[in-house]
Amino acid sequence: MKRFALISTALPPAQSGQSTVIFHLLKGFDPRNYCLITQKNLHQYIIKPKCSARLPANYHFLGPDHQVTKILVEIAVKFRCKKILKQILEIRIRQIKKVLRKEHCDAVIACTSDLFDPPAAFFVSRDLGIPFIFYAFDYYSNNCTDELVHSFCAEYEPDLVRGAAQVIVPNECLRDEYQKQFGVTPTVIYNPFDLDEYEKNVQASCKKKIVTPHEKTIVYTGAVYEANYEAFRNLITAIQSPELPALVVHLYTPQSERRLLENGITGPVVIRHDAQPIHAIPAIQQNADILFLPLSIKSPFSRSMIRTAAPGKTGEYLASKRPILVHAPRDSFIAWYFRKYQCGVVVDDDDPKTLAMAIIHLLEDKTLQKTITENALLRAKEDFNLQGAQKKFRNILNLE
Repeated sequence: MKRFALISTALPPAQSGQSTVIFHLLKGFDPRNYCLITQKNLHQYIIKPKCSARLPANYHFLGPDHQVTKILVEIAVKFRCKKILKQILEIRIRQIKKVLRKEHCDAVIACTSDLFDPPAAFFVSRDLGIPFIFYAFDYYSNNCTDELVHSFCAEYEPDLVRGAAQVIVPNECLRDEYQKQFGVTPTVIYNPFDLDEYEKNVQASCKKKIVTPHEKTIVYTGAVYEANYEAFRNLITAIQSPELPALVVHLYTPQSERRLLENGITGPVVIRHDAQPIHAIPAIQQNADILFLPLSIKSPFSRSMIRTAAPGKTGEYLASKRPILVHAPRDSFIAWYFRKYQCGVVVDDDDPKTLAMAIIHLLEDKTLQKTITENALLRAKEDFNLQGAQKKFRNILNLE
């Protein structure tokens, strides 16, 4: 394969876990080997601060703006009109085909998180006679809460999985789900990160202390949204237990303070922080007393979506050498992974009292802290290392 196109709803330098993973996977690639395609998004690429550097390849921005498409989808949902979704798909097919022809691409990779990119790229690949690679960062047909949207995605998902030259997933749970549903065994590439940034003495080099010396903090870095609102509300209730020392939750997230407040994320919570660039994240995480990794046990998303979710920050947390508290359903990937490798404390009970007890245990048991942080660093190096992920990715593309 000489040249491929990668299509994603968010690309570097946008603020997004998916964007960060793509940055890490591609930052060592020769820009002559690929181009990047995304939808125009004023909010992601102009209004929000940059998360990473921009990749050196050609970028192609498809119209209309993402916010316009979002409104059209909302109209389709309101009037239960799948025809609108089909029309958007047809427009996306024409746009992607034009770019792939212009760039003389030999293959196309389509990432999830957008309704239209994967099926559009699949149909274009058939028309142009080139391989289609499906990068399922999440469960495509279940990453939605509306039945009309779900049925639209479910209509195309069998072709996307069975018709792909390769399918990439971020964990074993989604691999097993697609294998069971479609008889295809995807390649697992854990969401990688740059371990070198964590092995530097970031605390010593940090120009200012992030928290006051006597403040006990629970830190979260990443998106706060419907998949974890309830978990955060449980945490806030838990840390106000009289048995606990004074604790403050620090959120480093691109979500607005207003949106968080509207969803009950209030109380002993610092939500004034904006999302941070990649190079600032290690110091933030390594200054925490506890790192919080949540997926709500009850959420508007399907159980399959929550079970197969792979938060992009997982590898970073593992490398931070700080105790990790996982609050997620028992059958979720992150609960399974952290229990299997004993690299964090898992609370799968939808009960703030149980969560409070786990926090006390984490803060007081120094032996437990040492065991889980040592195990976590080992898993970060074993499963989430950047070189291993890049090698797998290059092998899939036949670039080795």
